[in-house]
Amino acid sequence: MKNVLTPIQMSVVDKNTAYNGIPTLVLMENAGSQIANYIKENYPNHKKISIYVGSGGNGGDGLVVARHLLNYGYKIRLFILFDPRNIKHPDTQLNYAAIEKIAQADGNLKLYKIRDSTQLKPDNSDIIIDAILGTGVRSKLREPISKAVDTINYSPAIVISVDIPTGLNPTDGSTPDKQVIPQTTLTLHKKKTGLIKAQKTYTGDVVVLDIGIPKISELYTGLGDLLKIHKPKPDSHKNQNGSILIIGSNKDYIGAVVFAATAALTQHVDLVYIVVPEKSAPIIKQYNPEFIVRSTPGDTLTDESYDMISDLIEKVDAILIGSGSGVDVRTGKLFNHIIKSVDKPVVIDADALKLVDIENTRNKKVIITPHVHEFMTFTDEKLPDMMDEKIELLQKLSDEYNLTILLKGVVDIITTQKDYKLNNTGNAGMTMGGTGDILAGLTCALVTKTDSLFDAASIAAFIIGYAADKAQKEHGDYYSIDDIFNNIKKIEGI
Repeated sequence: MKNVLTPIQMSVVDKNTAYNGIPTLVLMENAGSQIANYIKENYPNHKKISIYVGSGGNGGDGLVVARHLLNYGYKIRLFILFDPRNIKHPDTQLNYAAIEKIAQADGNLKLYKIRDSTQLKPDNSDIIIDAILGTGVRSKLREPISKAVDTINYSPAIVISVDIPTGLNPTDGSTPDKQVIPQTTLTLHKKKTGLIKAQKTYTGDVVVLDIGIPKISELYTGLGDLLKIHKPKPDSHKNQNGSILIIGSNKDYIGAVVFAATAALTQHVDLVYIVVPEKSAPIIKQYNPEFIVRSTPGDTLTDESYDMISDLIEKVDAILIGSGSGVDVRTGKLFNHIIKSVDKPVVIDADALKLVDIENTRNKKVIITPHVHEFMTFTDEKLPDMMDEKIELLQKLSDEYNLTILLKGVVDIITTQKDYKLNNTGNAGMTMGGTGDILAGLTCALVTKTDSLFDAASIAAFIIGYAADKAQKEHGDYYSIDDIFNNIKKIEGI
């Protein structure tokens, strides 16, 4: 697991933790409790504390801190830098409602609802806690937050920031406008990249607090991983949201490219090109008018069509080879030619795993999606039985050939040279024909929608397994391919 996370990676972990049964409200409570304990242990005699809170999750953490410190005997002034009616974070809403009731009954908690910058006065507290923005900053600070930052920085108090100092870019460590300058930053779960890239002058001492996130939230895929999928920009136009090429399906396996292409369209790629032998083309065209079908002469794919295929490759962002292609040696010559010649991402699936020489994939942008037997055929390696030994072997091969490997199994293993992830969605019903083609199509499409081949493969494995699990709950073990597609379309975030 990584010791440093980007803000989006942290959001993925948070959402995966909720997916694994630990609500975000629990994480907020844990964070606030840990921060309060840190202050109690390190500053037992600094009894006057001001907490400046924003309306997001960082502010919610600050509200929990206030509640716990109050119980420890501290006197708390809470500066609310937002209109409570505009709180969008549900956990912050709950904690604000609680703290408002407590303030009415406990004289050691003073609530200040700041609507105007002029309401902020010099602060002579012993400690100031900055729980305003955290990872939410991206540009110029608005009022009254901007004035609050000045108030905090001009104070003689000890300043402690929650997770990220307000105003510091959590990704690159820059300061777009102004920022809180803390003596200490109490960051949650893992250090953020911005804290590593910024000078210590702007972060103070960085202390990592454990807030109870289980390891599986990082090691296994979950709904949080869908946050990595790029959403279309409002002003985007055709061919800016991904285009792919699928090469396969001889006359005996026409359904393979249909399943793969249909899966790709669920990820909202703009264009799906398909190249198949001429005997397959008329049937495939009938399935969906969105398919852009091109045919090659004869009843199998051969290298004689490389020039035509090369022209299509120039138009697309990613390529999938092998879906229903058959294992004719002439097809193998074409596939190896493509791998050696192309500098774009290529997903190698199904029959192509029996035809492509692994040496041709060296230092290319390749994802392979084998099951166990295909893996052994492609790599000439025997898989160990133990999970940790499997991961070690896959990462060794990923490193040697610069491959992204998605090994299908009861638990899918996805590896690159440095990373690995596990996926435990899916069930025995997925042994039906076509599920591998769906996975390959999803993977190819997601290459155009994510920042890495690793993310594309990991998310694809999660999506098809998650949809299949939903289908099994609805229909039992004997669900259909259509049931999987219907559930893919229902997944929020794609």
